[in-house]
Amino acid sequence: MNSSGSGYARWFSHGAFSLINRIAILGFGFINVMFMVRIVPKAEIGIWVLFTSVTSILEMMRAGFIRNPFITTLVSAAEKDRRSVITTSLALHFIVATSISAVLVILAIPLATFWKASGLDALFFIYALHNILLIPYLHFEYLQTTKLQFKAIFICNVVRMGILAIYIFVCFVIHKNVTLVELAIVQTIGTVVGTITGYPYVRDLLKLVPFVDKKLLSKLFHFGKYTFGTNISSMFMRSTDSWLIGRVISTSAVASYNPAIRLANLFEVPTLAIANFIFPQVAKKMKDHGKAGVRDIYVKSVSLMLALALPMIVPLYCFAEFFIEIIFGSEYLEAAPILRITAFYSIIIPFNRQFGMVLDGLGKPKLNFQLLVMTALLNVVLSYFLLGKFGLIGCAYGALLSYCILFTINQVILYRVFGIRVLKVFAHILVWYRTGWNLAFAKAIQVVR
Repeated sequence: MNSSGSGYARWFSHGAFSLINRIAILGFGFINVMFMVRIVPKAEIGIWVLFTSVTSILEMMRAGFIRNPFITTLVSAAEKDRRSVITTSLALHFIVATSISAVLVILAIPLATFWKASGLDALFFIYALHNILLIPYLHFEYLQTTKLQFKAIFICNVVRMGILAIYIFVCFVIHKNVTLVELAIVQTIGTVVGTITGYPYVRDLLKLVPFVDKKLLSKLFHFGKYTFGTNISSMFMRSTDSWLIGRVISTSAVASYNPAIRLANLFEVPTLAIANFIFPQVAKKMKDHGKAGVRDIYVKSVSLMLALALPMIVPLYCFAEFFIEIIFGSEYLEAAPILRITAFYSIIIPFNRQFGMVLDGLGKPKLNFQLLVMTALLNVVLSYFLLGKFGLIGCAYGALLSYCILFTINQVILYRVFGIRVLKVFAHILVWYRTGWNLAFAKAIQVVR
């Protein structure tokens, strides 16, 4: 494996804005929660958590059906076919989004009744409209991703999410009573403004044709049905605990559990950032270098994810009570032991995510889909059983066991197909730390001179 400084430096350069973008997304989420818990009743915080967990799944559904097939197809398409790919994918995007909104409208009241969450249905009705407005915003983002234009993505996300964050902060400062419906409406406005901000960045990329290629539409659909299922299964695993707690215990218990998940999301910042700029390159690596290319990109990406995540995981694991109390208040201290478990299984997540990236990038998402469905179902069974036996922390134990089983299966497949050894990933973490130090030192020398 080439370990030259220049090669690793390019990865740092390409991933910088992708990482900053993920930090911004998580940062705004933290800012929102920090001030919401101080101006919104605990039971309503639980309702908002249920709302955002469902809408996150809907956005993952869209990403599975649209983003992954679109990016994989567009980056490998001939120049003469690119306009047709963009047009056909946009048409599929519209079909999928309107279908999701229709289903959400139908299920809004039953879901609110199921969770005994008064007002949740109104939030879903608002999001049904929001979901349609997200079509141009997200399609702009997918186009920017194919060109590795993460700076533009970052700017649009800051505008979109900043509007809601500013509104929540102002309400906190002026001691204004805020309703969840208001927040959902402001969130929708943020998306509209973010779309307007994003258009100039994609104006030259957004080249359409006046027809939809039915054969290509079918190809994108059949590719998307597997990545859709994969994303749903992945998100389902992340939301099972909150759903079970909301059903078996209460929405207040969901609010008590959520701080651990919020803080654990810190660990996924480098994972998602690196996955975003690596995904478009997988097919090219396989084409140019075969299995050795895939092995190289897997080891590099997972080791970089861990190198960036470990400095966050270790402090949060060791000082869980301190971070919970500072950010969320002493009322949420029962989440500290849960945070330690989520920190532990967060070390496993980069391996599993990049396994899926490899298969999706090579146009073979079916196996990844099947494994994640199996793991998601196993997670439901384990979490339900352990919730009844151990209480809130039982859900975290269920997730940990599920991720460990998936990790074991993935590593066996990667070794047999690509010759990837998991120990090489851990050994490569030191290479990233050395490279980062050398780059920082060189930069400091330049500044001094």
